Amino acid sequence: MWEPPLFLYHDEEAALQGQRRMMSETTAGWSQEYPDVVLTHEVLSGHPVEELASAAEHALAVVVGRRGKGGYTGMRLGSVVHGLLHRAHCPVITVPVR
Repeated sequence: MWEPPLFLYHDEEAALQGQRRMMSETTAGWSQEYPDVVLTHEVLSGHPVEELASAAEHALAVVVGRRGKGGYTGMRLGSVVHGLLHRAHCPVITVPVR
């Protein structure tokens, strides 16, 4: 499913609702597939590195996806993963898109 980028929304609440909807649709069914795994949804506003590092402050690890489509041609890590490696106080696990 394609979702318009946040900057195309004129209403911040509409943008956040769109992101919440996309997250719910993307993770639908996984809780039933893996009932022992607790899944929560949270949409944050701010710089991805700062928000993820803050959210992972007391975590055992932070897991982030990696698309490999950023402006860093030839690099294996994108700017968010690179930033997290410097900011997170726990291991950073990257998972490429299939």
